[in-house]
Amino acid sequence: MSSLKPVVAAAVAAVLLASAADAALVVRSVGNGAAAFPVGRTVMPGTAIQLTAGDMLTVLDGQATRTSRGPGTFDLGRAAAATTTLAAATAALDARTAERKPRLGTVRGIRVVNSASIWDVDLDAAASTPAQCVVDPSNVILRRADASGARTLSIAPAGKPGAATTVSFAQGSASAVWPKAIPASGSYTLVDGADRRTLTFTKVAAPTGDATTDASALIKAGCTRQLEKMLATLEKPAD
Repeated sequence: MSSLKPVVAAAVAAVLLASAADAALVVRSVGNGAAAFPVGRTVMPGTAIQLTAGDMLTVLDGQATRTSRGPGTFDLGRAAAATTTLAAATAALDARTAERKPRLGTVRGIRVVNSASIWDVDLDAAASTPAQCVVDPSNVILRRADASGARTLSIAPAGKPGAATTVSFAQGSASAVWPKAIPASGSYTLVDGADRRTLTFTKVAAPTGDATTDASALIKAGCTRQLEKMLATLEKPAD
């Protein structure tokens, strides 16, 4: 009997690993019917949920996203169909990590980044989603939507307005580099004229290439804006 224990243990471990591989991650949850499955929860194959009108739940299984909209009953753990869009999500997450550097230009002595990345600080969205995940705190780019005029931004550690550093956007430039003199970690107050907002950095591990693992890291850090950008490359039609 004792000789069978290692075999049984190995079989159980294999089942558990297979189950984990089949698990899906909740990445969006809207409405009262979806409340039992909050963002970040893992669901297994066969997990069912009944959604009412107006409810929506999106899960990610490492290959693709799948959105279910009420009313109706749905199997949340059903494996999503394989999709080539995972490559696009991985590319978006890989941008400007150790393997890939930004393409830079120069405008009146200011470095200009010509390619957007999921790790860029979107100044137009920072007011509503202040959490910002970074892989490399020494290589952070600020990005704005309106590049029609020059712009100066004041950046100070939260609670220390006297320690402010300024960043300048040249006219026609949509990007500027985060000041090397201050670390991209912790919370900062950004002031642009009458506009004031808080930005909080969290360092995360470099992308693994597995969409579920990478999305989970963004969820745990509260980086919902970056999560949405990642999911945009993986969207599947509603059930």
